[in-house]
Amino acid sequence: MSGSKAVRVAGTGARLIGGLALSAACVAGVVVAVPMTLPGVQSTPAQTSVTPYPGDTLLTCAGPFRAVGRDATNATQQSTAGVPVIVSGADGTALQEETIATPDLADNPETTWFLGVPENREPAQIAAAESVDIRSDDLAGFAAASCREPSMESWIVGGAATTGASDILLVANPSEVTATVTFTVYGAQGTSKSQTVIPARTQRSIPLAEGAAGESSPVVQVTVSGAPVRAALQSSLIRTLDPAGIDLQDGVVRPDTSLQLLGVRAVLASTADAASTKLRLLAPTADADVTIRARAAADGAAAGDPIDVSIEAGLPSEVDLSMLQPGLYSIEIEASAPVVAAAWQTTAIGKGADFAWMTSAPELRGTTTFAVADGPQPQVQLTNAGDAAIEAVLTPLGAGEQRIEVPAHGSAMIDVAAGTVYTLESEGALRAAVSYLGTGQIAGYPVHPTSKASQPIVVTQ
Repeated sequence: MSGSKAVRVAGTGARLIGGLALSAACVAGVVVAVPMTLPGVQSTPAQTSVTPYPGDTLLTCAGPFRAVGRDATNATQQSTAGVPVIVSGADGTALQEETIATPDLADNPETTWFLGVPENREPAQIAAAESVDIRSDDLAGFAAASCREPSMESWIVGGAATTGASDILLVANPSEVTATVTFTVYGAQGTSKSQTVIPARTQRSIPLAEGAAGESSPVVQVTVSGAPVRAALQSSLIRTLDPAGIDLQDGVVRPDTSLQLLGVRAVLASTADAASTKLRLLAPTADADVTIRARAAADGAAAGDPIDVSIEAGLPSEVDLSMLQPGLYSIEIEASAPVVAAAWQTTAIGKGADFAWMTSAPELRGTTTFAVADGPQPQVQLTNAGDAAIEAVLTPLGAGEQRIEVPAHGSAMIDVAAGTVYTLESEGALRAAVSYLGTGQIAGYPVHPTSKASQPIVVTQ
């Protein structure tokens, strides 16, 4: 651990402890300061607005792409199959690069994470993304993902634990505190739980089959105590004896009744036997009636008729998006109870195929910094669910800006440069995603907001 990292992490803890002390002082003031009421005298308590100092921003990457069972004497051993290319940058702040251990890999590589320190009481505008292209006898395809902040809860909506799938949960703990992680697996066979401990400064690689054996469409809830973690899913597929794609998929934050999945691509027209694009859904707590709509990424025009489905609480469901002709889309989901969702897409069925999962995109307001990983033909999709057009300003770091008008209830597509960090500015609420497509290559990921500024606290004296 470098000296600079130790100072910054300690600073983060100090700011957190200071904020808690301030909150406690505020509560104490309210309890003990009981005013006396005197005849004919009225007083108004003095109030002061205090804005806490924002914390550091930590972004953790997925790290090396794992292969399982390449050692004939150890079928469960994991080794490095590909080292990702990482693109990172910062707007107006210094960016520190650090590493954490990956003890589950036989060759003992490290996983990268980044630290950004706030400037002038504003959150650090930093971003990073990674991509990897692998061509080997047991793994083939292209994968890309953004490096994300750790959290106390996330949901992995994707993957499988059936024949041909070698999917691995990647759980990274960049903090100096041990994290206890609970995995709740939802599947056709019911719900199961397991738990593991992630030491400080460590990433663990846990085969999905350990908790979801035989499940073809599992959903995993990841909850944590002790310290936040970054959870992601590495997927790979073999059909018969041929590798048929790889993917890196991030977790979603929480279930919601309204979701938008951007950058969802139909490469092939659906047939009676197979759909090239599918949607996986889970309503964790209550039965849900769900309406699914598709819109063209270029302009937001409706694509096909809405699909209405009813799903049972706690049981994952899959819906073929057979109404999609080849093209790029956003998928809108409205549900009567909170759901999580992700869309699966593939370039082909069989040898030479690649696949990717796309998860829901959150709202973006103000300034957001994001990275476009290396990869084929990258594009950014912007959507606007509001009733008025929104002007967005897209700027590569160190280069000229581009202004884009996103129409009301519409969408826009922008070609972007691979290996570049951008800022996106808008007054209204937008959603965004990065997508890639090449020969035997498909990938994408939503754009997530930069850490929010701290909200003022009103102190009453």
